[in-house]
Order: sequence, then structure tokens, then C-alpha cells
Amino acid sequence: MGSDVLLCTDDFWDEHGTAVRAAAPELDVVVLTGDDRVADEDLARITLAFFSHDAWPDRARAFVGAALQCPQLAWFHTMSAGVDSPVFGRMVDDGVRLTTSSGASAPPIARTVMMYLLALARKLPERIRDQADGRWGWERWDELEGRRLVVVGYGPIGREVVRLASCFGMDPVIVRRQIRGDEPCETRVLGELHDVVAGADAVVVALPLNDDTRGIVSAELIGAMPPHAFFVNVGRGELVDQDALTAALAAARLGGAGLDVTTPEPLPPDDPLWTLPNVIITPHNSGSTDGTGRRAAEAFLANLARWVADEPLANEVG
Repeated sequence: MGSDVLLCTDDFWDEHGTAVRAAAPELDVVVLTGDDRVADEDLARITLAFFSHDAWPDRARAFVGAALQCPQLAWFHTMSAGVDSPVFGRMVDDGVRLTTSSGASAPPIARTVMMYLLALARKLPERIRDQADGRWGWERWDELEGRRLVVVGYGPIGREVVRLASCFGMDPVIVRRQIRGDEPCETRVLGELHDVVAGADAVVVALPLNDDTRGIVSAELIGAMPPHAFFVNVGRGELVDQDALTAALAAARLGGAGLDVTTPEPLPPDDPLWTLPNVIITPHNSGSTDGTGRRAAEAFLANLARWVADEPLANEVG
């Protein structure tokens, strides 16, 4: 353990350096200051790296670029849950152990999902336009209580969405790869997704992106959703046929959408999704809160203690 050297950001070290020392007293540390280049002699000896929340998005290129130049890198922990970027695949192929902070962003993402659903049910985009125009656009709103919510994907985000939706009186239905029997509500398998969404008042996609899920929200699936249904995506943009989604929303064949992810990202300014009145777009930041950074750091520190003790790492990929 005495030979291990950690690469981390200056912000992470300033806030959590004492905890790192407590978990691994013999650990040496190389701190990335701003976007400065890491010295070649330091790159040569780095064995561990923590890609912390403060590095995303502005410093991601500098940090990950440095990590990829470390020939002795043995373990890389990322603050994210998703590891579909080719960069992570390259690391694994090179023999680097990869772990995630899965679950760290689940609470704020699930709350963002409920924000979308409440805003769409109350036509908040229209209310904001009315306010900007000084128009008193009175109308009755819809309630979420009793509405059937299909949650596609039951990882940490899906679990928290189901919990919150139940608190709002919604009727959640889980769709996942396999039914385990301990789910808190009706659960169906992915092969039944087409039939399940046909009876949905809202559909939330919280799946990881892989070869099996890419394009799973196809034009056919979108066409199976009722015209009043809301669609929410907090997974990855590539899960969805975005052209088909845009066409359905523009033709009022869907009630509205809340999108934290798109294809591509950033979404170009001339993309028609921006101008649709029944769409809410956020810039892939539904999980970006101060609390997420703290939880991601705690996940890394717990894994660092396991690393020192030569115990199995949590949330290891592959």
C-alpha cells in the first residue's frame, strides 16, 4: 500500500484530504490544480484516481486525460453511475479496475423526475410564458394522484422514483430485465414494455446505455403510448429515437416530455425540441447538486478503505 499514489483534484483534496489520510495514511497524493498539466514523473507513479464531482464538466478532459497517461494506473473510481463512455471501456481493456458512485445522484435525479411530472401536469411552461407576457391564463390543472407511472429501469434512480411517486399517490409499475420478487409494486419484464406503456399516464426511462438498451424507446414504442402520456428520460439520449419523439410531441401524440438527456449533447440551438411548448429540457444536470458530490466522495472513501484492507470494492464494473 505504501507505493500507491492517488490522483485527485485540488477541490476534492481541500475538502476531503483529512478523510483520505484517515482511510489510507501511507497514500501519496498528486493533486490536479485547475487545468494544469500533471508532471510526467507524477504520471509515471500514479496508481489510483478519483474523478470527483467538482471536475465535471469543465475539468473532465484535463482529469481523465491525465489518468489515461498513467501507465501504472490500477484503479479508477468515478463519481458517475453511468460508464458508457468509450474512455471507461478503454480503461477496463487496459486492466484498470473501474468502480462507480452508483446511487450518489439518485435522490436529486428522482426529485427532478417529479419536478418534470408536476410541471407538465400543471402546464408550467405555458404558465411561464403567460407570466412573461403578463397574461392571466387561468385553467384547471391535472393531479398526479392515481396516475399510472411506468418506471423503466430499477437501479438506484428507478427505486427512488418509485418511492417518491408512491408518496404522491401515483400507481407505479416497474419494468426491469428480471423480476426478483421483492419489488414494492407491480413489476414486468422488458419484453413486455410495449404492452405496459400502452396503459401508462407517464413513462420514466432510467436505464443504463448498453448494446441491449440502445434505441429501446423506438418509434413503435412511442406510438404505443397514449396521446396524453408524459415521457421522461433521465438515462441517456441514445436510449430514444429522438426524431420519432420530436415528431410525436409536435403532433400532440404525446402529452409532454421532460428531458435531461438528448442526442447529441449539448443539444444544438436549432433543434426543434427547444421550441416545442410541451417540452422541458435540462442540460444533463439533474443529478448535479452539492449533495451528490458529497455522496460520491463518501463512496470513494469507503472504497479506499476497502482497497487498503484488500477487500472487494463496491460497485465494480466488469
